[in-house]
Amino acid sequence: MRMKKAYRLKSRVAFQSVYTQGRSAANRAAVIHALKQEAGTATRVGFAAGRRLGKAVVRNRVKRRLREAVRSFWPRIRPGHHVVVVGRQAAVDMPFPELRAKIEELFERAGLLQREG
Repeated sequence: MRMKKAYRLKSRVAFQSVYTQGRSAANRAAVIHALKQEAGTATRVGFAAGRRLGKAVVRNRVKRRLREAVRSFWPRIRPGHHVVVVGRQAAVDMPFPELRAKIEELFERAGLLQREG
């Protein structure tokens, strides 16, 4: 199942505000930038991959893999945030289970995950 469009961050203005006002956490797979929104709003996530990762095919594959990694733990993400996930070079050929674990670890460090239970 795909992530609903209502939960995606798309506009340049939204990305810029998250980059400039938000807080970030990073590891070798990715960087996440998170900006708290007013209470009661759904969390929205955007994905980015810079040109230095490679040509469009490679960048799009990285974004698809990041999207799938986030989707796998989507129900645990706290509401009320805008998040941008930026792929890094290591994400290009990292095995998917490791990529998923690294992304989940970033969300945990940023305080965006609810406790399981």
